[in-house]
Amino acid sequence: MILFIISILVLLLNALNRLLSILATFVIYYVTFKFFYFIWYLGEKMRRFEASLIAGIILVSMLATTMVNADTEKFPYNPSSDVIARALNFLKTRQSEDGKIGDPATTAWAAMAICAANENIESWSNLVDYLKKCVDYLDPEKATDWERHALAVVACGENPRNFGGVDFVEKIKEFYDGEQIGDRNLLNDDFWGIISLISCGVDKDSSIIQNVKRYVIEHQNEDGGWSVGTAGASDVDSTSAAIMALIACGESRSSDVVQKGLNFLRSKQSSDGGFTSWGMSNSASTSWAVMAICAAGENPDNWIKNGRSPVDYLVSLQNDDGSFRWNESIDMNVEWMTSYAIPALLGEYYPVKIYQNYENQSESWTGHIRIEGKSGTIWEGNVTVSDTVVMAINVSTNQLEEHYIPYPSVLGALIEASEIGNFNCTVLYYPSWDCLYVKSIDGDSDWWHYWVDYE
Repeated sequence: MILFIISILVLLLNALNRLLSILATFVIYYVTFKFFYFIWYLGEKMRRFEASLIAGIILVSMLATTMVNADTEKFPYNPSSDVIARALNFLKTRQSEDGKIGDPATTAWAAMAICAANENIESWSNLVDYLKKCVDYLDPEKATDWERHALAVVACGENPRNFGGVDFVEKIKEFYDGEQIGDRNLLNDDFWGIISLISCGVDKDSSIIQNVKRYVIEHQNEDGGWSVGTAGASDVDSTSAAIMALIACGESRSSDVVQKGLNFLRSKQSSDGGFTSWGMSNSASTSWAVMAICAAGENPDNWIKNGRSPVDYLVSLQNDDGSFRWNESIDMNVEWMTSYAIPALLGEYYPVKIYQNYENQSESWTGHIRIEGKSGTIWEGNVTVSDTVVMAINVSTNQLEEHYIPYPSVLGALIEASEIGNFNCTVLYYPSWDCLYVKSIDGDSDWWHYWVDYE
C-alpha cells in the first residue's frame, strides 16, 4: 500500500512538473508577444527599417538560445547541459582537501565520471594524488579492486603500467589462471577484468582477453543474462557489465550472445522506465543498463515502457543539489549513484578511456641479431619486426594455439629470423602463468637467454 501511494505521488509530481512547464511556456509566449507589440509601436515612431532590424536581431537571438538549450538538454546530454553540470558541481562540493570523493572506491568511479565529461582533471585538486595513495590499500586478494582502480587511472590520463609504483596490467594478470580472472565462482571479476585490461591498452586479440571472453560467454544463462557468480540467477547489473565487456573485446553488437543479453535487459525494464535490482527500479542498475544499451549501439530513448525511457527515469532521480538518488523513496550513496549516472547520461560506457601508449601502438624495430647454438651459430642477420603471430603448444591441452604479440619483441625477432633462415623454433604456452617459453631452436633446447645491445 505504501509503495502504491508513493507511486501515485510520483505520478502527481510529474504531472505538476509538466503543468508548470506548460504555464512557463505560455508566460514566455505572452511576454514575447507584448515585446513585439512594443517593437511595432516603436515602428510607428521610428523608421520601419530600424524597428525591423531590432526585431530581427532579438528574434535570431531567441531562436539561437532555444536551439542551444534544445541541443544540450537531450540524450546523449552535453557536458555543459544543466543535468550534467549540476551533477559535476555536486561531486566537486563533496571532494575533500586530500582529493577524496566519498570513499576510495567511489572516488575511482567519480574519476571515471569526471573524465567522461572531459573535465580538466587538474581542476579537481589532489584527485590523482589521492588515487595514488589508495594503491597501498587495495585488497591484494580481490581482483575487482585492481580492475576498478586501473579504469580510474587510465581515465585520468595516467600510465597504468607505472602508477603509484604498480604495473596494473601485470597485477591484474596475477589473478589469471589461464582461463578466467580471480575467483572461479565469480563472474564480475571476469567482466571487469576484460574491461580494465582493454582500458589499459591490452590487445583484444591477446590470449588472456580471448580466453576470459570465452569463459564469460560459456556462463551466459539460458534467459540471456549473467549473474555475479557462475551459478546464480541473472541480474541487470551483471548482464550490463558482461555486454560492455564483450563489446569492448570485439564481440559483434549483432551477435546472438549480445542480442540475448539485450533481450534479458528488456525483460527487466519496469513500468517507470528504469531497471530493477532487488525488486526495485534504481539509478545504479539503470545507469549500467543505459551504458550497455549504448555500447550495443542502441538509443536508450527508444526503450519505452509506459511512455517513459530509462533516461527519463534516471533524470527524474536527480536531487536539487545535482546528486542522484538510489530510487524515488531511498536517497543513499549519492556520490556513488551520481558517478554512475554521469557517464550514462553522456551516452558513454566503460571503459571511458583506452590507454594509447602501450600494446595497442604497433611500432617496428629493425636490427641485427645472432642466434648461437650449442655447437655454433644457428643464424645471423638483420630482421624487421612489429607485431607477431606465434604458434605455441598449450602445455595443458597439448594443442597448437595462435598467440598474438601486438608490439616488437625478442620472440618476434626470433620467429622472423626462423622464417628467413628456415630453421625450426618450438614455443610452449603455460596458461597458469600466461607466458610463452622457447623450448628449442633448430633442435637445441634448454634455458635460452638473449642479450639486447650486448646487455
